Amino acid sequence: MTPLIIIVGFLGSGKTTYLKKLLPLLSNLGIEPHVIINDYENASIDAELLAGLTKNIVPISGSCVCCGSRDQLLDSLKEFTHTPARAVIIETNGTTDSDELIELLTMAPTLEQFSPPIQVSVIDGKRWQKRLWHNSLELEQAKTANHLFISRAEEIDAARLGKMETSLRKYALFQARTEPGQLAAIIGRLSADLAGISRRKELAEIRNPTPIYRVVSPQSHSFGHHHHSDRHFASFQINLPEGVQKASLLQFLGQLPDSVIRAKGIVRLTDSNNQYFVFQKVDRFENVQFFPMGRPQAQDSSVAIFIGPAIPEEEVRASAVKLLS
Repeated sequence: MTPLIIIVGFLGSGKTTYLKKLLPLLSNLGIEPHVIINDYENASIDAELLAGLTKNIVPISGSCVCCGSRDQLLDSLKEFTHTPARAVIIETNGTTDSDELIELLTMAPTLEQFSPPIQVSVIDGKRWQKRLWHNSLELEQAKTANHLFISRAEEIDAARLGKMETSLRKYALFQARTEPGQLAAIIGRLSADLAGISRRKELAEIRNPTPIYRVVSPQSHSFGHHHHSDRHFASFQINLPEGVQKASLLQFLGQLPDSVIRAKGIVRLTDSNNQYFVFQKVDRFENVQFFPMGRPQAQDSSVAIFIGPAIPEEEVRASAVKLLS
């Protein structure tokens, strides 16, 4: 059997950053990671950030793998070659209904050669339960987790961190935060435990399996399908000029409407030696992050993606033409 890991977290919580730290640690343990990335519009952007960390990356662009893109996910898992010392890690998009995804991965008959799914929830310490009408979705993503990781913990004070941990203990079985190194060790032990076991049925017949993980039972969906509510998340992509100045890009991103929860893309900055960067911005008042990269491999042009509920697309496109052309 092959360990199956899902990394869940709200938009911009730090899932890809967590994954970037995890993948080399798995390789050091002799575990070959196979990564599936699901994101709105263009999953290749996040895939570029993982280039060089693993040779096995499958981007799934579009709606959440728990619903609209579920067939693509199941097809990708069905095609996976099960050999010893491999693990599959699914990085979900930010509005995934985690309990629905767990039910899908637990019940699908074609996935009997995978372990029951292990969920890691990445929680943004600065924004936990400060998302207004999106709080219920963020909370549900934490409630179904086997392991939690608080990102940006160094940017909040001890009092805030303590309140977060107290809140999270109400819902999470595992109270300690799981760092990437700890998760790598867990996956390594699980891989060794599953060696020689070919089906979940065989795993269930073992009387005292090592309690490395727990199986999360499918929930009753009491919160409903959050991303299909009246606050429906949408996304769109625009092509950027092949070269832009950093100041112009920052001005454009600084004027985005409040409904843009996350903006990200790939751009070549003319005032930075024409180097390519992956950029991302979370919420209106957050600083833009830039990650230098070589020539894009999966994405062959400069693009920007915008995610959020009820974004005025034409307004954003007009601003891009005005400020970046």
